[in-house]
Amino acid sequence: MPKWSENRAVIGSNVERIDGAFKVSGQAKYSYDRNLPGLLHAVILRSSHAHAKIASLDSSAAEAMSGVLATHRIKSAGAEVNYIGDEIVAVAAETEELARDAARAIKVEYEKLPHAASEAQAKQLGGDFVADPAVDEEGDVAEALSRAAVTIEGTYGAPVITHVCLETHGLVAQWLGPDELVVYASTQAVHSTAGGLRRHFESIPNLKVTCNTPYMGGGYGSKFGPDVQGIAAAELAKATGRPVKLLLDRAEEHAAGGNRPSAYANVKAGIDSNGMLTAFDAETWGTGGHSRAANFPLPYIFAPTNRRRKHINYTVNAGDARAMRAPGHPQGAIVMEQVLDDLADKAKIDPVDFRLKNLPEINDTFKLLKPIYTRELKLGAERVGWYENRQPRGMSDGPVKRGFGCSLSTWGGRAGSSQATCTIYPTGQVEVRCGTQDIGPGTATLVAMVAAEELGLQPNDITPMIGSSAYPTSGGSGGSTTCGGVSLSTSMSCRKALAKLLDRVAGSSGKSKGDLQAAGGQVRVKGSNESMDWHEACATLGLDSVSASADMREGRGMASQGVGGAQFVDLTVDTETGEVRLNKIVAVADCGLVMNRLLCESQVIGGVIMGLNYGLFEDRRLDPATGRQVNPDMEWYKLASHADIGEIECHLLDYPERGTIGIGEPPTIPTAAAIANAVCNAIGVRLKVLPASPRNVLEALGKA
Repeated sequence: MPKWSENRAVIGSNVERIDGAFKVSGQAKYSYDRNLPGLLHAVILRSSHAHAKIASLDSSAAEAMSGVLATHRIKSAGAEVNYIGDEIVAVAAETEELARDAARAIKVEYEKLPHAASEAQAKQLGGDFVADPAVDEEGDVAEALSRAAVTIEGTYGAPVITHVCLETHGLVAQWLGPDELVVYASTQAVHSTAGGLRRHFESIPNLKVTCNTPYMGGGYGSKFGPDVQGIAAAELAKATGRPVKLLLDRAEEHAAGGNRPSAYANVKAGIDSNGMLTAFDAETWGTGGHSRAANFPLPYIFAPTNRRRKHINYTVNAGDARAMRAPGHPQGAIVMEQVLDDLADKAKIDPVDFRLKNLPEINDTFKLLKPIYTRELKLGAERVGWYENRQPRGMSDGPVKRGFGCSLSTWGGRAGSSQATCTIYPTGQVEVRCGTQDIGPGTATLVAMVAAEELGLQPNDITPMIGSSAYPTSGGSGGSTTCGGVSLSTSMSCRKALAKLLDRVAGSSGKSKGDLQAAGGQVRVKGSNESMDWHEACATLGLDSVSASADMREGRGMASQGVGGAQFVDLTVDTETGEVRLNKIVAVADCGLVMNRLLCESQVIGGVIMGLNYGLFEDRRLDPATGRQVNPDMEWYKLASHADIGEIECHLLDYPERGTIGIGEPPTIPTAAAIANAVCNAIGVRLKVLPASPRNVLEALGKA
């Protein structure tokens, strides 16, 4: 079974992003930068009602406007619209301003229907707005609660938040002929985006679709296909014979780009006289929008023998949820970790000690061992000064109070599907082609590093070619599966290509192929000082090149899944203003084999920042009377500035024997929960719902 080399020269080192200079200098071209000759601009007319039936639709006035070249109906008369922002008609025109004028000229009459803008409104309306409860139960919860030495009951929750990708959803579409479509899309999956367009135009039997995404500005789980706007752009381009650009504006992005569902819970829990969690009884609810669910794992990591959960999904008239960095897990952590802290406080047990005592021997989800979590908890507590500085709940002096909190995470990170092709040229140039995409973690750099490791070169000797569905098939960037899959397919294709090169070198030098190895920019004879420069070795190919393809399944033994993490937060709360200031966050992450230490730390820090936004700032607010979002921008939809972040200290636990495991999603899981616990530790009062905004902090203090 293939394994990573134990004497790694490149993997595990700090390698800067190979495309970093292109991004910071503005040379990197994103989808919005594709201003092709003859480009048309498109916009979408969207519903102005939260829930309605389209009684009539007349686009003739828009179509008659000079400079308007085509319209594409997404919905017709008789169809329902389910939220403000639901798509109705797309318009293509010579300028964006003209397209917007045309969209406003389209006449739509609506038959209004009842709407819900919150879980409470949905509950009042009942019927289709409320799903049947789902109940999961194990053991005898009532009996366990009655025998518990300590019990607590609490309400916990977090609202809907949106992805807020800096680059919004959309693409530029261009037809090169009646059966060839090229798109430049902001997507996490070039192959599935191309496939979605191919399926839409199934009436074109030999349709060739190429999706290009050399750079993209964030997706977080929300960009896995062409979506409504992508199909509309392709339809308009087909109708006009000209390229069409259709990317969402910020308000549209908030409304239609996806979101993380809300999560609320009423929990009763109990521990025995030894401090062991024995009973967990939860009633949970939330919304994923007008047709998606809001489920999340609970209990989370900790699994009491006696547990029950009753969950209800509510339908609200808002855009639907989409996968968002570790779907469901941050919500599960927010509920579970606050329950653990409340139990520990009432039992007068230190929260870290309480977690250490109750850690399962093996986490059943991803087979994580208790010793890994133990190491993470102890290291995090040490680095944040937990035992030296933390005081019991609410005991900090003065109006500005200091608090500490912690939380755990678990995630899979298995290797996803991926194929790659490595080509070695007589000039010594090496190309690796892989139909993956770089959504921010540095995938192109990863490809160059792995290829360099296998070929005995440096990353800048490699030309990684990614970001196009024209390259070998690779899966979407989701579930923290890209690193593993792409690493394996790249590694195996390079090993195969190198074997072909060494075969040619052996034939021209009279050496045995088995005696040759590539290392340090040379091809060497094992056990001797004989060697030749890499370029000299490649010159033996003459006018030929050698190429080899591989599937990640050929290197299965080089990857695994299952990572755990712990985060600790040190913060202060001004009880007079409600302002929360982060002093320090310590993030300890199990990473398996660390491929690139610099980029891995960047991934962890990015996940922490996303998590602290969830814990302190983000909250999608809908007007209950109209269903319209009241903060659909980046002024009132609050995100952290640099001054809000504080110090982030990152510790990567390198377990090379576990092989490659993805790390993109787990670092965002525990942050908000740890913040919630730190705020409670500071002020002595539990916030019933995040974020820990000044308003929510002051409201909790006022009720107390």
